[in-house]
Parts: sequence; C-alpha cells; structure tokens
Amino acid sequence: MSVNSSRRLRQRRSKPLRLIIPLGGGLLAAVLIVVGTPHVAWFIRAALAVIAFVYIAGQSAAYLWSSDADQG
Repeated sequence: MSVNSSRRLRQRRSKPLRLIIPLGGGLLAAVLIVVGTPHVAWFIRAALAVIAFVYIAGQSAAYLWSSDADQG
C-alpha cells in the first residue's frame, strides 16, 4: 500500500467524524438558547434555536471544509 493510498483512506474515514464538531456546536447553541430564555414564547425560542443551530453548524462546517487538504 503506497503512502498516497493510505492517506486517502485515512481522509475518507475521518470525513464523517469531522461533522461531529459542527453538529455538536450547533446543538449546544440551540439548547442554550432554549434553556436560557424560559420567559419567551415557545415558538420564538424554537425559531431562534433553529437559526442558531444552522448558523453555528454552518460556520463550523464551512471552516472545516475550507481547511481540507484537497481544496488547494
């Protein structure tokens, strides 16, 4: 097995693991918004939690994608 093929295999295996950080961060932000705003109506809290999840997870995923070695 050559060095390049073992590196590609390692990168392929680590791709799903790279999604854990953005999803975890987005989920944590959403939970903190819901827990931290008990006096706000549920539908506003839900909307803010979804927005926070998408924004935080999207920013983290974009950062990790742009730092990928094969992006040039």
